[in-house]
Amino acid sequence: MVLSTIVTSLVLAASAQAELPRRGVLGAAFSPATAEMATEHKLEVGVGMTVTAISPNMTIAKAGLQPGDLILQINDRPARVAGLGDWVKTVPSGSAMTFKIVRAGKTLTLTTPLVERPRDPGGPNYTVQYKHVTSNGARYRTIITTPKKPGKHPGFMFIQGLSPISYDFTLETSKGDVATLDGPLLFEMANSNYVTMRVEKPGTGDSEGGPYQNMDFNTELDIYRQAMKQLMEQKSLDAKNLFMFGHSMGGSFGPIMATEFPVKGFAVYGTAGRTWFEYLLDVIRYQGIVGGQSYEVAEDEVREGAHLMALAILEKKSLEEIKTMHPKLAPTVDGYFPGGYFNGKNLSFWRQLNDTNFSKYWSKCANVLVVRGASDFVTYDADHQLIADIVNRTSPGKGKFVKLPNSDHLFHAFATEQESMAKFSTGNYNGDFAKLMKDWFAELQSKG
Repeated sequence: MVLSTIVTSLVLAASAQAELPRRGVLGAAFSPATAEMATEHKLEVGVGMTVTAISPNMTIAKAGLQPGDLILQINDRPARVAGLGDWVKTVPSGSAMTFKIVRAGKTLTLTTPLVERPRDPGGPNYTVQYKHVTSNGARYRTIITTPKKPGKHPGFMFIQGLSPISYDFTLETSKGDVATLDGPLLFEMANSNYVTMRVEKPGTGDSEGGPYQNMDFNTELDIYRQAMKQLMEQKSLDAKNLFMFGHSMGGSFGPIMATEFPVKGFAVYGTAGRTWFEYLLDVIRYQGIVGGQSYEVAEDEVREGAHLMALAILEKKSLEEIKTMHPKLAPTVDGYFPGGYFNGKNLSFWRQLNDTNFSKYWSKCANVLVVRGASDFVTYDADHQLIADIVNRTSPGKGKFVKLPNSDHLFHAFATEQESMAKFSTGNYNGDFAKLMKDWFAELQSKG
């Protein structure tokens, strides 16, 4: 029994040290087989997919597939558009990929190795390393940029927002759209001789762990803690000039990190400062009003939403208990928690978030830049001013609140909250925050 435990521990330790495999990519767009195709080839419902577009030098291109080809099977599995991406994530890059297809009435079989996802190649002033950290037995992809300029350089730890979107893209060509969110900001820091760190969330990109929606706040926090430790190990880092930026939910993980590591300056954008329950009441009321809802309807919704969230988050009742105790709340429960998740996360995450006394952490921070975009309908001045006030109470003059014009929650250049809400994912990147933050970092460095 003891020997078995020792062997298991050694296997787990070896796995944690092994290099995190790079995931592969098919590199094509597909559409489901038409009803006519399904009938002609006697396919089950949902089986069969047509190639509609192909990226050069990726797996589909190297296999020799062409637009219009009908894929029947991939590695002897029925080809389905639904769930394809999740399945490909389970196949290590370099593995053989066999496609059974129909082209011009003929059945063909094409085979090629699965091509790994393209890596960020770096830029004129920096190189890029793909590494990983281990947290709670799972490995998480870290991406580090290092200045080509010799010597020691300031560090920049980036903590992304709530959504499990991938930050594994080329910084230099990023546009700051939804697919490359924060990319231009990260490029600005990497290109300005900072050692930068970004880390992929559970189940995102190459990262293990998860599923993401079931990971609680405290468990996710440790991923960023391990990434920060790795950043501090970089030989080119000037440990006396370590900076951090938390975007949105990253501004909640950040103050805890700032009390554990020697962070010289911490910038946050579009975050919350009050208890999560307080913040949610504003979300329920205000976002409806911005969207054109009447004040009367907004008040009814905030009363009902507050009742539900008090039961779920403060009293920690299960969703089924709430439905049983308050049948009239059942439609609201289903609306707020589709599939049992609120904003894609389980109740443990939100309860831990609400139970955390963030004021305790903010009061221990010094040199905090707190910024809200004037067209950010997701967050509020009250939270940002509160953070600055908490910092200034214990460290006078060290907390700074700035309201940035023409910038929404995603740094898109919208003039008003209403315009941002109507066109949320289509805006153009506004680099004013990146400049403001970089100038503030430089000011802190000049003071020694």
